[in-house]
Amino acid sequence: TCAVRAHAEHRVRSILGSFKKIFKLNTHDSRLNTKRIIGLIGCMARSTGKDIFEKMPHVDLIVSPSNLHKIPDYVEKIINSSRSTSHVLRPSERSERTSFVHRNLRIIDLEDNERVEGFYSASYRAKPGSAQVVISTGCSNYCSYCVVPYVRDELRLRRPRDIIAEVKRNVVLGRTKITLLGQNVNDYKYRNTSHVTGNTFKNVIRDTCDVRHVQVVTFVDLLKMVEVVDGVEQIDFLTPHPKNTSKELLKLMAKSKKIVKYLHLPYQSGSDRILKLMHRGYTRKEYLTLVEDYKNIVGGTVGTDIIVGFPTETDEDFNHTKEVLEKARFMGAYIFKYSPRPGTAAARLEDDVPQKVKEKRHNILLELQKEISRGNK
Repeated sequence: TCAVRAHAEHRVRSILGSFKKIFKLNTHDSRLNTKRIIGLIGCMARSTGKDIFEKMPHVDLIVSPSNLHKIPDYVEKIINSSRSTSHVLRPSERSERTSFVHRNLRIIDLEDNERVEGFYSASYRAKPGSAQVVISTGCSNYCSYCVVPYVRDELRLRRPRDIIAEVKRNVVLGRTKITLLGQNVNDYKYRNTSHVTGNTFKNVIRDTCDVRHVQVVTFVDLLKMVEVVDGVEQIDFLTPHPKNTSKELLKLMAKSKKIVKYLHLPYQSGSDRILKLMHRGYTRKEYLTLVEDYKNIVGGTVGTDIIVGFPTETDEDFNHTKEVLEKARFMGAYIFKYSPRPGTAAARLEDDVPQKVKEKRHNILLELQKEISRGNK
């Protein structure tokens, strides 16, 4: 589940509600002779799990993102126990860093833990030949409209050698197209306490699993390490933030034969006033300069994210957003209508842009982007 937008949460609640009618309590699958287990996992589990646990007793299992590796054990406990018997874990079964409750075999685990590295060793991938490799979880930017820091917690970086080891495992399995994932990949700055010289760093780049003596590994450094892994044919990444996308990154993209010449660069609003309310950390002019630099240095394509109808957004603010879309000429854009997320700074602002106005502005930008993508504008 995703908790970034309210619409996604509403859909999940509706689906969970429908399961109550489809899967009655104490029913069994006649083919498998096993209990059906309904579970809610992911970001929505962290944001609304307690409420759903109380209001939807037919949901058996609720697990937050940092505890996904525990799901097999939890499912086994539910399967192997009688639903009519209240089950309490023995002290030996408990983890000091685990917080969950059993109520007639219902389990809820919303504890914020650092995800165990073994979680990333799973061999399943949805797309043959491609692999998504997580480099960080959480986010410490606290954009005013975004719930991610509250459901995924602050930024946590995986160790470079673990990331490279996962890339190598994927290559062995025939997955040579690698996508690096992070809420803001530019925030990747893995720090060690040991001092490092320039020559030492060059040696580390060649021996991509040994970064024990590197003082700081930046995202650009990490890209270089992935690039030299034997067998990697293609690299891309999601998502950079405009406020700290460096020219060093653009120059590496330009000269690399493996990094895809595409940059997804969310600008969210073209109004400096709205950008300040959003806590985005850049201005309209700085964003357009960055896009121009990217096109001049890399010569690739750009995509973006846009929010319309943010609190207090006026027609003038919207027109500035529209102008950025016209000037930047994105290959594609994800355009969203603002919806308040409980717990965020923006939720304290009055959601004062009428829904009809949001829909009108949304449609204007959608049509404009379609024309740009078709090359008609």
